[in-house]
Amino acid sequence: MNVKKTIWLPVIMIGTFILEGVVSLQFGQSLFGESRLFIPHFLLIMLVIMTAFYKRNVALIYAFILGILFDIYYTGVMGIYFAIFPFVVYITEKFLKVLHNNIVLVGLIAIFNVILSETLVYAFYYLIGTTTISFADFIDYRLWTTILFNLAFYLVVFFPFRLFYSN
Repeated sequence: MNVKKTIWLPVIMIGTFILEGVVSLQFGQSLFGESRLFIPHFLLIMLVIMTAFYKRNVALIYAFILGILFDIYYTGVMGIYFAIFPFVVYITEKFLKVLHNNIVLVGLIAIFNVILSETLVYAFYYLIGTTTISFADFIDYRLWTTILFNLAFYLVVFFPFRLFYSN
């Protein structure tokens, strides 16, 4: 039994879950001001790295569990991240069957998944009438800053977690 992965992997993922909420609340307005928003998708990025360098089935289990926890704790709509997180793992796994695991390609896949998940959440909230901003405003005020911030997080965590998952 690999103690490092059976004990530390859940601790890291739960810590990432908590960090995502803390960063969103504490640093959102001070980094980009009142007019811009960013949504940290740290769990999504960690799931992409886990899918790239660890076992897909383990990543799927974490995606389902963390998706339902994310819905319960952070959103008012049940099921959206419960569906998006496993979908992201599935898409990542399909991309990686064709592409190689390196920092650039995994980063592009991670950013693609951030864009996809943000767009799906926006579309869902727009359809049910929870948000009224236009798609152009969504891109201008929320998507670009979200992409940049999550790209920075990816660059910080890629090498340590690639080594963690590989050993």
